[in-house]
Amino acid sequence: IGAADLLAEDTMRLLFYQPFIPRSVMVDYLKVLLAFHLALYHLRLFKLLPALVKRRGPDPTCAQCPMQPKSLEDPHGDCPHRVGILLDVAGKPGSPMAALAERSADAHYRRIPTFVKAYFSTKKLDEFAADLVKRGKATRPPDGGLTVGEVLRYLEPPHKAEREKFFGQRVYGLIQDSSGGKDADLDPEIQAVIELGLGEFDTYIEMLVALRGKYHLKYLKQCIDSLLMKNRPGALVLGGGPNEPERRFILDSRLLEVLLQIAVLRPGGALGYHTGEMRIDELLLFLRERYGLHVDRLPRGDGFTSPSIADRRALRDNLEAFTTRLREVGFYQDLSDAYVTQTVTPRYRIGLDGAPAQPSSGGAK
Repeated sequence: IGAADLLAEDTMRLLFYQPFIPRSVMVDYLKVLLAFHLALYHLRLFKLLPALVKRRGPDPTCAQCPMQPKSLEDPHGDCPHRVGILLDVAGKPGSPMAALAERSADAHYRRIPTFVKAYFSTKKLDEFAADLVKRGKATRPPDGGLTVGEVLRYLEPPHKAEREKFFGQRVYGLIQDSSGGKDADLDPEIQAVIELGLGEFDTYIEMLVALRGKYHLKYLKQCIDSLLMKNRPGALVLGGGPNEPERRFILDSRLLEVLLQIAVLRPGGALGYHTGEMRIDELLLFLRERYGLHVDRLPRGDGFTSPSIADRRALRDNLEAFTTRLREVGFYQDLSDAYVTQTVTPRYRIGLDGAPAQPSSGGAK
């Protein structure tokens, strides 16, 4: 729910600029923002659902979602299922930073097969619960639906006998379909699953993965590539093609511009928001805490541990590239060599009274 609230707040923040920017620009901003948030939703889902299946129930942390958007001074709380994305800002293939960004993308894309299996488990357990309700051996909530956490409780030992009986019939049906109802040889993948000697539920899920997993994997990859706007303006990922097979996370200037327009807004004023400057270290914290976008440090737990000396050097170069990119999109103001005085300036200066000031000219000042 915290992620949904964040999408709603970001949308409202962008709509604040409606009187100040052309309609075509606003439409483009919204398209980039919605794709970005839907991509983050999928990446979180790839991480969250397998974790819930593993624990056989809901995560108590999710009862009061800690991922709520707050101010820069009070970043939203830690969520164990948040995702970390390491960005190659310079976008140079073959560089040390590109290799780190490829590693980051690989960690997220590798979760898709595990997610497919977790999805099958959850979906089929929901069908099992519906069967128990029909036979009067279980009850559903008044609204008629079960949450994912409630569905996964049917993995607990008290339901084992009924579960094995139900999925034993499903396994038999798959075997019959695979052999055409005759004494013909089974599909080799089905035969390999049977030889594992698993319980009926696990056998059924493994059979589904063997028979249909590749189909779901193919289209989930296409879906996430599309939402990450792969190789297009506003992209968060590049690669995945014949010339560059390895995907890597990047930060396209159009996406950066959208996030900067959101970042420089402050609550309060005649119109609900006003714009203000922010230091680069504040911006990096904003991107990291609000969206999981990492520029100058490694995201712990999403494919990385402690950085090496070479990693630190690559991250420093990435920070310099980030500063250069800010200058290119017209949001950077360098008043001196002191790091704390390097600030991000709003493109549209809007005061507490709601009156626009002269737009900044862009570039370093």
